[in-house]
Amino acid sequence: MLRHKTVEGEELEQGVSPRRWYTLAVILLPILLISLNTYMIQVALPFIQNNLNASFSDAQLIVTCFSLSLAITLIVSGKLGDIYGRKRLLRIGVSGFTLMAMLGGMTTSPTLLIVIRIFQGLAAALIQPQVLSMMQVNFLPREKGLVFGIYGALLGFGFAFGLTLGGILVHWNVFGLGWRSVFLINVPFGIVVLLCLPFLSETRGDRAQKNDWFGTVLLMGGLFLLVYPLSEGQKQGWPNWIWGCLVLAILLLVTFIAVELRKQNRGEAPLVDLTIFKQRLFGAGILSVVFIYLSMFSFFFILTYYLQFGLHFGVQETSRAFLPLGCFFFLTSLISSRVVDRWGMVVLKIGALVTAGCCFLFILLLHIDAVHLLNLTYIALLLVYGLGLGLVTTPLTRVVLGTLPAKDAGTGSGLFNTVMYLANSLGVALISILFSVTLRQSLNNAILSDYVRAFSASLTACGGMALVTFVCLILMRSPKNL
Repeated sequence: MLRHKTVEGEELEQGVSPRRWYTLAVILLPILLISLNTYMIQVALPFIQNNLNASFSDAQLIVTCFSLSLAITLIVSGKLGDIYGRKRLLRIGVSGFTLMAMLGGMTTSPTLLIVIRIFQGLAAALIQPQVLSMMQVNFLPREKGLVFGIYGALLGFGFAFGLTLGGILVHWNVFGLGWRSVFLINVPFGIVVLLCLPFLSETRGDRAQKNDWFGTVLLMGGLFLLVYPLSEGQKQGWPNWIWGCLVLAILLLVTFIAVELRKQNRGEAPLVDLTIFKQRLFGAGILSVVFIYLSMFSFFFILTYYLQFGLHFGVQETSRAFLPLGCFFFLTSLISSRVVDRWGMVVLKIGALVTAGCCFLFILLLHIDAVHLLNLTYIALLLVYGLGLGLVTTPLTRVVLGTLPAKDAGTGSGLFNTVMYLANSLGVALISILFSVTLRQSLNNAILSDYVRAFSASLTACGGMALVTFVCLILMRSPKNL
């Protein structure tokens, strides 16, 4: 038996490409491209809104439409890569992302920019599943811990320095481009990635499988009709068509669930194997993903607006406020895998509690000093907040997917990423409604006390969602592979 396992391991090693580490360097470049782009736009968003004379809801849609189109397309793009080739889908995705970045830097219309962001999200969705699949097939089991650790650290790096880089680019105003530079800088970056792709080998999965297009349409339609009305409702005064869209969204999503379960019972291939949720621990894990990312993305969005509209910070000052948060998030991401190996699930629970505690402490500090957010006290608070985020978010992929048997790993991975990006869209939409309602004024007419009230209410919601994450993590036991 031992001899059989040794021969099997030798055959596996012989089948793995010796150039796999070069492959990893190349396929991680577009992930860095997407991550940097996401956070650079976050810090530049108020400037985009002012320059294009966009409304607050338009600014929301610039963020949410990208995340929403990415989330709903992730589900099908993995299968498309298996069928048509992962390298081919990666090339199409990087080309589309680069082209949309160029067009985004040239547009003068908020509506057109929203459309561009939708297509940029679609392109990003073609990239991520191919990268994850190529990481799975190109490396030996003993190497995958290191590989996915590098992947997680890269996401942390993109967050930590994307906000700072975005602030620097807008502040430098090279060639008078202003906020447009956060789009246009992606063009040469994308071209470099495209020049490296020919050196990769093509890989495919099961080419005989079919995609569930009817389920795809139901899911995409349902999610779009859920998020878009939430973004537009405040601006439009909640007319009847908004409520009609929300009701239709629920009907489409319920129909999607019924269709998928029926396909599953007939032995057909559904878009999403919903029987995975029969495993209670996975369900609790996905809920923890939903609430911690709702909390995190809501915090980022609303902090940017408080700094730039409430306190009239410039983009460079805003970047400096985010820098301690981002740096500690990145550093914690680097060590979180080892810490979780030693201490287990308690690390994630502590991270969720620290994140919640920082939100509530932020409210207390606002009522003491609502102006000087670059003083030592606030910097220390943001450092600790970044530490908490790194402890709970970075290991969450491994922990949640670790609750699943190997046969469900693909479905679980797709659902994890979809839920994460969907939480981005919903978080921005929902926290914007709360912020606007409690502000009681337009952004330009509100005074500092209005912003403190609205920001405090938003922070309460962010802290509450982090506490719900803690409860969800309590319901999970530590996976066997920790």
